[in-house]
Amino acid sequence: MKISGLNFYRLRNEEWFQLFTEFRDLVLKYSPGALNIAELWATFLLLYADADTALEIIRKSADTALMIEADHVRDHTFRGFADAVKSARNHFDPARRAAADRLTVLFDHFGNLARKAPNEETAGIYNLLQELDSGTPGAPLPVDVLGLRDWAARLAADNAAYEALVKDRNAEVAQRSKLRMKEVRHELQETYYRMTARVEATMTLNGDVPPFTDFANEWNAFLKRYADVLAQRAGMHHPPVPPAGTDE
Repeated sequence: MKISGLNFYRLRNEEWFQLFTEFRDLVLKYSPGALNIAELWATFLLLYADADTALEIIRKSADTALMIEADHVRDHTFRGFADAVKSARNHFDPARRAAADRLTVLFDHFGNLARKAPNEETAGIYNLLQELDSGTPGAPLPVDVLGLRDWAARLAADNAAYEALVKDRNAEVAQRSKLRMKEVRHELQETYYRMTARVEATMTLNGDVPPFTDFANEWNAFLKRYADVLAQRAGMHHPPVPPAGTDE
């Protein structure tokens, strides 16, 4: 009895990892010792854990100290800007008080951006700064009436600095993890081939006897499911060509 083949390289990372999770669980069900693959099992588990780690980093890049510090800097700038607007509401000049009131409405609309999630804060600050520059054509903008343009410029710079760090960090971590994921996929697959070859060799010597045949039958059913997924995906990308002579 043979264990079915499958082109693992066509599986996406999440699919690939799920398949080998099912393989791990099935081996545990029948026992590595009973399947005569105990000496390969420790290697498989180490590579499986390595793949899990690499995939998790791809899923979510970890924050760095630089990113955290940059986030604190822009939080401080945002609060300083908001405080400057609040203070201007008590200005002796009625025009400045009116300008401060208009900006207060705007700040109240966006809320305390320093308490938002990082990505939400980035977008919120960007939108706030855009609104600061919108108004009646030809009329002075409240932010300029109050002389707070330097606060707006600083907030824009701090927000851009944080966003740049996020992009650089995500790109760097993701690239390293993708390279490691590619390596560990190959290594784990090679171990898998050795394990399944051992199971097949044992069945060849001893005949189709349990637990080997039960294991192989169940695993082939799993492989068939994934083969169907790949076939369906290939069909979606390559629709069938109509027979010659048809009008379709």
